[in-house]
Formats: sequence, C-alpha cells, structure tokens
Amino acid sequence: MRKPLATVAILLSIPLLVLGIIFLIASTTRAGRLPVAAIFLISGGGLLAWGALTLRRLAEISPDALSTGIVDLARRLGGEVTVAQVQSEFRVSRDLALSILEKMRGQGQCQRERRTDHDAYIFKSVMPAKAVKRCPYCGSAFSVKSAMRECPNCGAALEIKKE
Repeated sequence: MRKPLATVAILLSIPLLVLGIIFLIASTTRAGRLPVAAIFLISGGGLLAWGALTLRRLAEISPDALSTGIVDLARRLGGEVTVAQVQSEFRVSRDLALSILEKMRGQGQCQRERRTDHDAYIFKSVMPAKAVKRCPYCGSAFSVKSAMRECPNCGAALEIKKE
C-alpha cells in the first residue's frame, strides 16, 4: 500500500519542482512570483523527500534484505541472535522479526534453541570455528595454545582439528 503511494508522490514532485524552477526564473522580472516559486519548490521537495525515504525504508525491511541483514547481525554477535535483537537492529515489529527468523529456520539457515526466558536463533554457518589438538588414537583433546606435540596419555602425535 505504501509503495504505490510513495511512487506517486515522487512522480508528482517532478512537475512541482519544474514549476518551482520556472517560477523562480520568472521571479527575476516580477518579484511577486517568488512566493509561488517557493511554494512549488517546498511542496515538490517535501513530496520527493517523503517518497524517497519511504521507498528506502520499504527496501530495508523487505524479507530478502532482512534475511541478509540478520545473517550479518549473527556474524557480528558470534552466531546467535534473538527476536529482540533483530527488532532493535532493524526497527521492525516483533511479528515481522519473528516471521523472518522462522522462515530462515524453515529453510535450514538457523536453529532455534530455548533459553531460560527467550528463544535464541543459532547460525552455525557464521559461528567461529574452534580448533583443538586431538589425539587420533585415544581421543584426548588439548588446547591449541599448549606447547604439547605428543599425547601425554599414549605418546601419539597430536593433530589439530576444527570442531
């Protein structure tokens, strides 16, 4: 509903701005045309600004743009987002944020986990990979930061694996 209205506003602003410029040029010979030029320019500029801002906002909250933005938000937050975080980041309603997250969950892009007081959506594809030193024989795991090269339990060479 708002997109056609914003498009019409932009289209109406063009003749108003043209008339404003014509009256501004004509006001050089007759000063009485200057207020009319100001009215046309202000109304045309206002319609153009409102229409452009409305179209821009509608593009920002389109489902595709929100999905991309949510994945970027998850990347910044370590792979986990909530409905409230999506709401505050993109200034959208709770219903829209929840529907986009559920759509992404249905497509397999994320998983929902229940926390004590809210649901968190986990994006495993953007979570940082954790690497450990693991023994291929006994399965013992050690920190990558440790200076060990051999397993202290069985003596086998440790391998670095991502989890």
